[in-house]
Amino acid sequence: MSKGLIKAFLWIVMLFGLSAGYAQDMVLKDSEKSYTLSHPLYLVDADNNLQLNQLQDKSFNRSEFPTLSLGATTASVWVKTHILNQSNKRDWHIQIDSPPVLQSVVVYQKKDGRLVKIFSRIASKPKTNGEVRVNNLLVPVSIPIHTGAEFYIQASSHNILRLPIKVITLQKAFERSYLTDLLNGIVFGMLIAFAIYNLFVYILTKEQPYLYYVGYIFFWSLNLFFYNGFLPDILSSLIWLNSAGTIIAIASLLSIFFTNSFLQTKKNSPFFYKIRGLMCLLSMVILITDIFWKGAYAFMLIQYLMYPYFVYWFGAGIQSFRNGYKPAIYFILGFGFLMLGNAIYNLKDLNILPDNLLTQTSMHWGTLLEALILSFALASRLNFYGKQQEQIRLKSIEEKRAFLKELLERQEQEKKRVAMELHDNIGQQLILIKNRSWRLQQLSAAPIKDLVSRPIAQVAATMAEVRGMLHRLRPYQMDLLGLTQSIQGLISDTFADYQIGQGNADEINPYFNADESMHIFRILQLLTDGIVASSPVKQIHYSITRQATSITFRFDLQTTRQLMNNSPDIRNRLELLNGSISVQHGQNTTEIRVNIPFSP
Repeated sequence: MSKGLIKAFLWIVMLFGLSAGYAQDMVLKDSEKSYTLSHPLYLVDADNNLQLNQLQDKSFNRSEFPTLSLGATTASVWVKTHILNQSNKRDWHIQIDSPPVLQSVVVYQKKDGRLVKIFSRIASKPKTNGEVRVNNLLVPVSIPIHTGAEFYIQASSHNILRLPIKVITLQKAFERSYLTDLLNGIVFGMLIAFAIYNLFVYILTKEQPYLYYVGYIFFWSLNLFFYNGFLPDILSSLIWLNSAGTIIAIASLLSIFFTNSFLQTKKNSPFFYKIRGLMCLLSMVILITDIFWKGAYAFMLIQYLMYPYFVYWFGAGIQSFRNGYKPAIYFILGFGFLMLGNAIYNLKDLNILPDNLLTQTSMHWGTLLEALILSFALASRLNFYGKQQEQIRLKSIEEKRAFLKELLERQEQEKKRVAMELHDNIGQQLILIKNRSWRLQQLSAAPIKDLVSRPIAQVAATMAEVRGMLHRLRPYQMDLLGLTQSIQGLISDTFADYQIGQGNADEINPYFNADESMHIFRILQLLTDGIVASSPVKQIHYSITRQATSITFRFDLQTTRQLMNNSPDIRNRLELLNGSISVQHGQNTTEIRVNIPFSP
């Protein structure tokens, strides 16, 4: 028999012998590949007191799923594997994903019939200087070429006890982590950008939802750092924070503050506002449990208490949206993506969903989408309240206009009533007195006539004053001739002692109703009184000009005194008419413009 056949026969015998001696082998052939330990042999140590010398007598079970996952448990687990090296390299690494989720990892190699510890790692302690500083755990192992080695891995977790195990070279491990590190860098960078942006917005606006959002996103980002193995390096001096129980408890507490502040639950969802204290208490229970009772207890609480949080977030959001708070839809979408991403990640950890790029990164895109949508929600909230304030302002303006309109209408009605009483009572009485006095004068002798003439003159003067009062209270031209003629009559009467220069005098009666015409007349009446009070030079020029959508009344005069145009009555009437007034003072000259818009 040739030497080649003998060598092949010996290899076959060795392989069958190894297969008989070990329930599972991992054969390394190509250093450019990674080898996954599928359906590993495992042994659960429920009391965490199993000794090394007892392992030989224990029966290891084959995992039902490709990746061993025991969920949240206080127990530790042992995994046994045999690695046969048929490659051209002897230096390999056992890679275990998500080391922060594992509280402790100890690797033993069987040498000369006994187990020798070759690696030990505790997540709650800083990394040692000689350890490879990567986010996944890399345990260096040396396996001579064409030989095999048996390894035992002991692991415990304060979160999910899951052991994805590969055998890989160091170079290949770094090459394959490129995509994951790139994704982590993008996600973490965007989360930090969102947090910084909203922090600046809080500083500018002092709106508390922004502050709660920054705190919430910060701690949820820490949770991502934790799950991806970066947290011990970032916060090496705060290694106690390297726990999902503490991080998620604080994040959930801040989420309650953010929910109540953003949704305004006191007004929009009173029921959820009342139970906010209970939800905060649940967060404190998780936090206290994680601080004082180390182990997986806090994470077990999280798994059960996550459902009340889901109900609280969604319930508060839906009720607020149904009560008319539109930004709540973005709140629902944001927390919905967060829950979806974390649910997919948990289902992957429990071997219900496959372990692939989508499920591995579900926590990343869930958190990122939530941060993005909630940032948009905060902006939408500002717009919502801005529109609400604008509606309140417009409503206030309308209410003010309605009040002014009613007030001025009542004033005009009162003036009309007083004018009628003056005309019908006092005016008639004065006419009667004047007529009787005149009749007496006609029938009296000369000396008596002279005595009676003076009272007749006084009565006539009083009647003239009454007529002036009547005209100011209710100009008869408004009812008989309209606004244009009333304005001309007003100017003629007011400036009877002045030289009046008239420019354009366009007809404006068709463009205003009775109430608007009265407002315009009153404005000009007050202005002309102010002009007279300013003691102008004898010449006054005025014009009435019609443009396409407005009427302009203009007065030009010479005066050395300031014209008072800030009468409340003028302002109120201009506000009702949407009009404006401008007074330009030059050197001893004044130009007054009143602009009143109308609908063509």
